[in-house]
Parts: sequence; C-alpha cells; structure tokens
Amino acid sequence: MKMRVLGCAGGIGGRERLTTSLMVDCDILLDAGTGVASLSLDELAQIRHVFITHSHLDHVAGLALLVDAAQVNKAGGITVYATQKVIDALKKHLFNWVLWPDFSTIPNENAPVMRWQAIEHDVTLALDGRLITPFAVNHTVGSSAYWMRAASGGFLFTGDMGSTPALWEKLAAEPLLRQVIVDCSFTNADRALAEMSLHFCPHTLSEEIRAVPQSIEFLIYHLKPGQEELIMRELMQEGGRPFRAVRCGDVFEY
Repeated sequence: MKMRVLGCAGGIGGRERLTTSLMVDCDILLDAGTGVASLSLDELAQIRHVFITHSHLDHVAGLALLVDAAQVNKAGGITVYATQKVIDALKKHLFNWVLWPDFSTIPNENAPVMRWQAIEHDVTLALDGRLITPFAVNHTVGSSAYWMRAASGGFLFTGDMGSTPALWEKLAAEPLLRQVIVDCSFTNADRALAEMSLHFCPHTLSEEIRAVPQSIEFLIYHLKPGQEELIMRELMQEGGRPFRAVRCGDVFEY
C-alpha cells in the first residue's frame, strides 16, 4: 500500500499552498481539498473512493471539481464515504444546484457519477485487501479520523481535530500502526483560538499523545500559512518525541 500527500496546508499562500488530500494507491482519496488539482486527468480517472473527514471547504473543494472531471471524461462512478451528518451538510450546502450541481443525479439517478455511502464510526470497511476504520474525533459535527492499513502496516489520518483521548486509547497498542498524520494548526500563543476552533497547538498536542508509544512516528499537517516553522520549532521544544512536517509530494509505503 502506498500513500501520497497531494495537499497538507492549513490555508493558502504559505509554504505548501495546496489543502488537504491524501491518495492511497491510485484509487482512494482521504479528503479532497485543493491538493486534488495536482493530479493529471489520467490519475483523476482512476479514483473510485473518497473518504471525507468533515465538511469544511479546505477538505472538500476538490471533490466538486473531481466529480465534474469524472463526468466530462466518462471516468466511471465515484463513491464518497462520510458520516451521515457530513453527507447531509455536503448535500445541503455544496451539491445543491446553487453552489454546485448535484452529481448524485448526473447523468441520472440510476447511474450517477457520484454515490454517497454513509459510514459508522468503529466499523471497518474492506477495499481490495486494504482495511479502513473511521473513528469519531472532536471537531465539527460528524468528523472522522481514518485508520488505514494493509497486511504489513498502515497509518492513522486524524483529519482536523481537537482533544480526543478515546482515539489514542483505541490505537496506542495497535501493532500495525506505523505513522500518525495529525493536525497542529496554531502556535502556542494562539492556544485559546486553537481550542475554540477544535484544533491543536504544540503544547496541547504533545500533552494529548504523551502515552502513545515512541515507535509511532507523528507527521504534522494543517500548519497555518506563515507559521509553519514556528509551530514545528515549538513542537520540538515540547520534547518527548520527534515530529516531522509532511510536504506535498511526500510518498510513504506500508
């Protein structure tokens, strides 16, 4: 199993520029932010499954354009997985014939270019030898983290989140967990803003994961533009474990 970082920025104009999307092998996306725009038409045509962590625009903007490209290029159907609350939000606020067409009815309801699939937290799905389990996280209503693995190992993608102790309790002893890709959006000086918006700053993230085994590597994403270096310095100053910022184009194999 291979994972490629298409986008990981916490906003536009900074070091990375493209917002959240991870591609697993050639057919799965975890979130569909503006990072999807880095794919070629041939690569877009191979995507069959999109797992959405939550409904915020920086995680779904590319979904609207992806399904449009699939329709124009007759690339076949795409299944979009999310909790029912996230699906309801996307139907109401994005795929509503006002901001964007409802691609679950195009070209017709019997054979649409996009299909919705509601998921339940803690229930594992199997896709061609790959297992993916969604877990509840503390962010907007219906938000999910995704634990993605194959036979030899895998990674946890938290999506955007604030403190969620139950998540680490479930996965701390998981033998196949190699890496965690986790949100750390704000500097310590903005801790109040981070907590209000349900994100981490370096101090709160370090406290949250203190009991997680040192063998698990933590990769940081969603750094706010212009504050990337400061956030990473503050993380390293917290001590306890090394941290690494993910970059667009990074590839990891499991």
